[in-house]
Amino acid sequence: MSATLKLEPLLKMLDSGRDSPLLRMSIALALQQQGDLNLARQHLQAALDADPQYAAAWRLLGLLAMEQQDHPAAEQAFSTGLEAAAQRGDKQLEKELTVRLKRVRKAIADATTPS
Repeated sequence: MSATLKLEPLLKMLDSGRDSPLLRMSIALALQQQGDLNLARQHLQAALDADPQYAAAWRLLGLLAMEQQDHPAAEQAFSTGLEAAAQRGDKQLEKELTVRLKRVRKAIADATTPS
């Protein structure tokens, strides 16, 4: 079971000017735990604006998009994250994102195939 992140201290850090991709990722995780997926995605986008090669943020962005049934956005996030993971040499995340990308592409295909 994952620990619950406290949002308020994280937001105070952000307000004090201590912005960073890791802080934004932490805020996004706390917001996800609270069920505010839209705001979580906004914070992840801010993290990725600061560091487009932050593969773990791309992964979480894809997972949040999947939770919201936004399969095209999930596909884009997982695909970009896979490229970032490969560039950084993160083999474990590469494997995970390859699997997630296959799953989201199957979900997209299933949704567009007439019954």
